[in-house]
Amino acid sequence: MKKILDFEKVEIIDLVPFSCGVLFSRKEILPDDKCKVSFFGFDMEKMRNAPVTRSVYMLNKFGGGYQRIVDEIGDYLNCDADVYGNNGTVIVYPTGETGIFDYEGKPVWAGDLLYHGCPVQDVASDGSQIWCTVPEQNAIISYSVSHKKFYMRIGGENSTAFSRPVSLSKYGGELFICNAGSFKIRTVNLKNYAVRDFRTFDEPVRRYVRACGKEIVQLDSGVYIL
Repeated sequence: MKKILDFEKVEIIDLVPFSCGVLFSRKEILPDDKCKVSFFGFDMEKMRNAPVTRSVYMLNKFGGGYQRIVDEIGDYLNCDADVYGNNGTVIVYPTGETGIFDYEGKPVWAGDLLYHGCPVQDVASDGSQIWCTVPEQNAIISYSVSHKKFYMRIGGENSTAFSRPVSLSKYGGELFICNAGSFKIRTVNLKNYAVRDFRTFDEPVRRYVRACGKEIVQLDSGVYIL
């Protein structure tokens, strides 16, 4: 693995794929104890970090309607987002607060998603459904927005499928689930729902994305190219 960002002095708030690599928002504590948020991108071709504008970060996170979405939600840093439906956007906060916007950024639906009283986190869209993690339940769930109900659960409190899953992403016909408890990325085949090991680390794994043909993972110690 190649480390591209160290967490000794900064805290990563978010990690977003883009055409040249990955973007990230980071929080830095200054000498006067004030907090500074900045935006950077790691260019896979040049293999280096460089500052980017806030608008570049928001465009790649929320899509073309980003300004209207940001005006609506306010806190654009502490949520996860994914493309949904006809180039719309779905966002989920760690509290379970969820919103869906059309391609222009107009609100379509909003609500709090709780599974057995526990908030869902993160989001990956799958056709007319969205997948989220439920860390407190050691599970992932799919939710049908059109029918406004949970459709499927994989894992559970007494299951060993997942161990505090904190994020997920979808590539091809598979979900990739990052588990902070077991230090593993596990996959779910969306045809037969089989769960398998994909990667194992020596520390909690927080996020997994792909960009420019590379795999990028966020661990507690930093961001790495696999």
